[in-house]
Amino acid sequence: MKATFALLADTETHNLVRKLAWDIHRKYRTGIEVCRLPPHVSLKQPFDISDLTALEVYMDELASSIKPFEVSLPQLHLVKATIGNLETGILWLDVEETETLRQLHNRINRELALRFGDTQASFDGASYHFHMTVAMGGQPFDVYRAIYEEYSATPIDLRYIAREIALFIYDDNANLDRGYMIYKVLPVCERP
Repeated sequence: MKATFALLADTETHNLVRKLAWDIHRKYRTGIEVCRLPPHVSLKQPFDISDLTALEVYMDELASSIKPFEVSLPQLHLVKATIGNLETGILWLDVEETETLRQLHNRINRELALRFGDTQASFDGASYHFHMTVAMGGQPFDVYRAIYEEYSATPIDLRYIAREIALFIYDDNANLDRGYMIYKVLPVCERP
C-alpha cells in the first residue's frame, strides 16, 4: 500500500475549488475522477508503507505538533503531463511556498525515513512544488491550454487557515479511477 499526508482546504476554499473543477469539467469534459479526494495541499507524495497502525501513531504525533497556519493560493497554473498514453495537462492552484510549508515537508520526509526506512517518492525534496489540483487528465494538452487561457485571466488569490491534516491511502495499483481514499483526518493543534 501507499500513503501520504496533506493539508485539507477549509470549507470556503473547498467549495470554490470544487465549483471551478465542475465548471471546467462541464465546459471541457476533463472528467472529475481527481475530485474523489477533497481539495488539499500535499505535504508529501505517496510512499510505500506496510504498517498502517504505526503510521497512524506517527500522524497523531505530527498533527499534535503543528499549529494552524495560513495557506495562500495566488493563481492558476498549467503543467504538461503524460497520463497513460495521453499528453494532457494538470491545472492546479499554486500554493505560495512559506518557510512553514517547506519545513513541514522536510520534517515529514526526514521523520518517515527514520521510522519506516525508504519512504522517498518522486517529486519529494528541495524542488517539491506545493499546489492544490483542480483538474487533471481527460483531454489532450491543447484543451488544457485553452482552459488555462480562459480561466487564468480571472484573479484567484485564495487564502485560508490550514486546520486539518489528512492521511490518504492507496492500493499499490491505484490510478485515477480507483484504489485510493481519505483514511483519517485530524485537527492540527500544537500542544505544549
